[in-house]
Amino acid sequence: MLQKESHQLLTYLQQHIQHLGYQGASRQQTNFRLFEQDNKRYAIDLNGQCFIFFYDLNDDGCLGKRATKHSSCINRQTNQTKDLAKEVFGIKLERKSLYIYDKNNLEHCSRQECRQLLNACREKWRRFTSEDDYWVERLHFTWLEEPKLLRIALKLTSKKQKLVSYEASGLVYILNH
Repeated sequence: MLQKESHQLLTYLQQHIQHLGYQGASRQQTNFRLFEQDNKRYAIDLNGQCFIFFYDLNDDGCLGKRATKHSSCINRQTNQTKDLAKEVFGIKLERKSLYIYDKNNLEHCSRQECRQLLNACREKWRRFTSEDDYWVERLHFTWLEEPKLLRIALKLTSKKQKLVSYEASGLVYILNH
């Protein structure tokens, strides 16, 4: 069971992380620059246990959803999109569980406020894994070649059989560097 869970978690993370930074072709009046820090669309915290990033999941050229197909995503350095949480992905290890970013609080943020997105690792996030069967002992993100190749290390331990654990790692090739 630990092996199956580990690989399912790694696959889920790989499927999203490989699209890190993707932006659709319709880039007029885009808002991506509002959210970037040092021209990056991702951040890993200092201990490597939290990774937050964004990409244009709906392919409209903006972070979040435009009000209409051709409306601007930005007006006077203020974000104009909705549903940001659908295109922002974050995962972190906290109290032996994985948590995911699920905030939607930056819909009308200014440039300074929007940039705080990539500093959100210390905020409260929603629990992603259940503590019923296992604990997450380790989650670690390491760039092997920034921003092209990322390694994810994961270790799960059984709650029922505390001496039983499983470690796995996976590589993510970033498609949009």
